This record gives sequence, structure tokens and C-alpha cells, in this order.
Amino acid sequence: MHVLLALLLAAQNPVVPARSPASDTAHVVSVAPTDVHGRVLPAVSERDSTVLRVLAINDFHGALEARAWPWSNGKPVGGAAALKPWLDSLARTCSCTTVRVDGGDEMQGTLLSNFSFGLPAIAAMNAFGIDVAAIGNHEFDWSVDTLRARMAGAKYRFLAANITDSTGAARPDWVTPWTLIERGGLKVAAIGLALRATPTNTAPRNVRGLAFGDGAAAVRRVLPRARAAADFVIVLAHEGAFCDGAPQSEPVPAPACHGAILDIARGLDSGSVDLIVSGHTHSLVNTVVNGIPIVQARSSGAGIAVVDFVRVHGTGREVRAHIETPYADQVRPDAALADTLRDYQRAIEAVTSRSVARIKIELRRVGEDYGLGRLIADAQRTVAKADVAIVNNGGIRADLPAGTVTYGDLYAVQPFQNRLVRLFARGKVLKQALEHVVAGDRADAHVSGLEVWYDPRERVGHRVVKVRLANGRGIDGGRTYTVAVSDFLAAGGSGYAMFQGLPAEDVGLVDLDALIRYLAVLRPPVEAPGDERIHRAGR
Repeated sequence: MHVLLALLLAAQNPVVPARSPASDTAHVVSVAPTDVHGRVLPAVSERDSTVLRVLAINDFHGALEARAWPWSNGKPVGGAAALKPWLDSLARTCSCTTVRVDGGDEMQGTLLSNFSFGLPAIAAMNAFGIDVAAIGNHEFDWSVDTLRARMAGAKYRFLAANITDSTGAARPDWVTPWTLIERGGLKVAAIGLALRATPTNTAPRNVRGLAFGDGAAAVRRVLPRARAAADFVIVLAHEGAFCDGAPQSEPVPAPACHGAILDIARGLDSGSVDLIVSGHTHSLVNTVVNGIPIVQARSSGAGIAVVDFVRVHGTGREVRAHIETPYADQVRPDAALADTLRDYQRAIEAVTSRSVARIKIELRRVGEDYGLGRLIADAQRTVAKADVAIVNNGGIRADLPAGTVTYGDLYAVQPFQNRLVRLFARGKVLKQALEHVVAGDRADAHVSGLEVWYDPRERVGHRVVKVRLANGRGIDGGRTYTVAVSDFLAAGGSGYAMFQGLPAEDVGLVDLDALIRYLAVLRPPVEAPGDERIHRAGR
């Protein structure tokens, strides 16, 4: 047990590149493995050896600059120029064969990346030495043509075994199901999976003519060839999970986890693949399901999954996994990558630094019904001059700091540039939309112009107990209401199929501009609405 713990903690506290005053190149400082209290642990047996190390990131979302997170105690984490030396160090200190992989959603999400439609994100991935990547749903946000252009500029392959044409009979010629990496005398097969719900998680028009099939079935179709060709088989799946209650350095028991990627693992033969790298849910996942290790390393460059396949003397092979936090202040930034990004940064400086408003207190995305979501919903309803507004939580991508906020701060909150539309919906359709809001484990949208009471113990489609509009009345099923939504929701995105085909008017601006216009008329410092609008029975 001491040997296993020593190896785990040695990996958890890798040899980190140190600052060198004489060079921009990181150099290695040897450290002894310690436990969480700093005590030196017994040396690991030299007869154990790491055969293969997999370094995995996921959901980078154009996070090219370091940022502090609520859990990082003010310390900057990630950023492209810091991630590269972290990845290089984790590879170098292993003294083993290493592959670097990505779980999808690389480009969309920050102004620095979006301004050039993902070009700097691909440049960063190339610099990281990524070998293969899954195709994430947000890879389609700027059309298949743009995705294909970025794929052409990548020095690695994008993979998806479950993308076919809409008939399910043929695979587009730009889609690669799996590939083989040969390195250090080892052969590693990588199989990709795209998010099955991609048609409702990007603008549906962007994936017209494509079908996204069952993940486990797609893996099973290509697995015999991949397994026959390789020593190791890795699945890169842009499907996710959530796990509860354990430190990130320790694997979490499978019963503490739930999500689509666990179902995919259960749909495979036990131990038939050696590792699943997941994504999409922006969560910490480190578990084993059906004999298959599964990892996910947060999002936006805030984590690196480190998975070691170790030959243990006398007992065979073990898999040891942990999630590393790449603090930016623990490495010397990569000078060449920083220079590459500087040109992109200069192009947007005047835009990102423009002051827009003053916010009284930090607005965080915490809980089921939070102030930032209500503020955005009020902005859309007010600017669209609509009766109600519905804002899907997936479109709210960052917290908003207190004090003076800039265009760059607000862009991080709403980066997708969805156009604001005003729908004309009968009351019965509006009720269907509100049922969809509360169809999951918790409400997944924010509203303006009404309040909703619901009971999650009832079956889906029959959970809404009461609705009260701003005028104090209920919804009349036969009356027509105006509903402010993004064009993404109006097209059926995020599961709002009831909105498809409804009469609609384009309001004339994108969702972010609606928020900026609304903030301009509020008295500073702006306070988010404090009235809870979605009420859960039994809470």
C-alpha cells in the first residue's frame, strides 16, 4: 500500500519546471514524494515501471489566458503559455512513452479565440503537442466548413466514430473514427466520440445532414480493428459525468458518479478499452466503471488528467490516475507560444478593455436560480419588449466580478453571439417550454416576466404546479404571448423543440449587446434581481 501511495503522490506532485533567470526554457528540479502533510514517503520500487503515460485535457474553450477560479484561492490557473511547460514537464518526468489527447470543445468560448474563429486555439493545441482530439459539439458553432478549415490547420487528428450522414448509412469523408499512434515501441489506438446531443447543443442548421449515433455501439463497431492493431486502446468521448465527494487525487467509486459516459462504459465489454477520456460536463471525473478507467479534468485548461499504465513487479499491470492543477505561477511561460498569442491579443485589446458597467457584488452561477441569470433574462425581455424571456443556463458561461466590468468580462459570460428573437407562442406552447425548463434534475434555465412552481417528484411533462405572470395572472393556453429567446433556442436548441417553426421577429442585436444595452440604463452600481422565480417543491 505504501508503494502504491508513493507512486500516486509522486505523480500528484510532479517535477515542476522551475523559473530560470538565465533562460526561457524550464529546467527540472528533483523532489522526493511526500504525503499531504509534507512527510517524505518510502521510495518506490525501481522494479515497477510506467509503460505509458496519457496526458489529457478537455473543454479548453479558447481559454488561452490564465485565470483565477473560485476554488484556486486567487491563484492563476492554466493559460496556453503555462499549459505547454506543464505538459512538457509531466511528459519528461515520467521517462516513459507519453501521448497527449484532448476531449473536445477546443475553440469556442473567449473573445481571444472567437475573434479569429478558433485560429489561436488550434495554434495552442499544436504547441501543446496534442496527438488526437475528440470532436466536441461546439466545434460546429461556426459551421462544418469552418471546422474543416481548423482541422486542416491542426497537426493532429479530430476523431468521431459516431458521426454519419442523416441516413446513418455513410460517414462523411472528413470524419475519422479512430487512428493509431506509434511511439516508443508502443501502438496506441484512439477512438473518438462526439456528443450524441450535438444537434441540440449547437445551432441545428450547423449540423444539418449529420447524425450522431450511440457511443457504445460506435465503439463496438471499430474496436476489433483497433484492438488488433494496438497495445492500448483509448476512447476520447465528448460525453461527461459528475462525481461527488472525494479529493481529485483519489479515484471516486462509480456509485458516486452519474452521467452519459458511465452508460457508454457499461455498454462495452468489461475492460475492453484501456481508458476513457471524457468531456462536456466541465467536471472532475476519476473513476472506474465496468473495468474501464474514466477521467475528465475540469475545463478551460484548469486541469490535466495524468493516467499511468504501470508494470508492477510480480502483480502485472495497474492503472494509476489523478488530476493535476496547472497553476500558472509555478512555471516559466513558454516564450514562443506567448509571442504567438500576443498578436491576437493586440487585435482585441481596445474592445476587451472598454468599461461597460459597475457591478455591486460578484455575480456567481451558484444554485438553481441565481442573480446573474435573472439579470440576463430581464435584459432580454426588456430589450425585446416581450411578455416573458427564457435563457438556457448553458449560454451563461462565466461569473461576473464585482466593480467595473469590461466588454471582455461580459463576453466571457455570453460568448456565443446568438441573435435575440421575439417569438409569438400560444400559452400551451409556453407551458411546454416551462415543463422543459424543469425536466432534469434541477431547473436548467432562467426566466423573466413570470414565476414557476414545480414538483420534481412528478413525471417529466407534468411537473409545473403553477405559473404566475408579471400581471399576477396565470397562463391562458389559447392566448398568444411574446417570448424573448436566443435564435439558438428558437431553432430548437437545448431541447426546445416546441419553439421550432413559431412566428418570430429578429430584435436586431445579439444577446450580449442586449445585456450591455440593459446595463446602461440601470443605476450603478448594478444589483442583480433578488426575487427567486423558479420554486422547487420540498425545498
